Amino acid sequence: ENGLPLREEVFLRLDGSEVPVEMSAIPIAYGNQTGSVVFMRDITQRKQTEREWEHLLSAIEQSGEIIMIADMTGNIRYVNPAFERTTGYSRAEVLGQNPRILKSGLVDPQVYVDLWRTLTSGEIWRGRLINRRKNGTTYTEDAIISPVRDSAGTVISFVAVKRDVPRELQLESQ
Repeated sequence: ENGLPLREEVFLRLDGSEVPVEMSAIPIAYGNQTGSVVFMRDITQRKQTEREWEHLLSAIEQSGEIIMIADMTGNIRYVNPAFERTTGYSRAEVLGQNPRILKSGLVDPQVYVDLWRTLTSGEIWRGRLINRRKNGTTYTEDAIISPVRDSAGTVISFVAVKRDVPRELQLESQ
């Protein structure tokens, strides 16, 4: 934060337990002696948060469900590999795009009006959509789209968890 080079180390406490620290040092001179002032900060909580974050990201990346995060204007900010497998679009192709690139034209436009109204009022939308893959074929998905709030409770983005439902549709038609 103050421009000093930082490095991480692990120190032992008096009880023998380890504590990760972030440290930096600046040289000082006092009279004809030199030394250093060392600044250390316990980063145990940060390391725990990083481990939790990595675990969560790994779970999302490996999920069989489509997970997509969009900003307040509806532009895609994240998709997981299940999205890529299902839609045929790569992550790079859709980041910054609006999810309407998936529209098939087979869903009543009022569904999208209701979806957006529900989300912008801070509620969770649940429904079924028929979307179009990159290759032009369609697929049906059950979707749950939720507003994501910051610590003040303000909606800052939306997360969609979707599931391609060909088996369920086949059973319903039977």
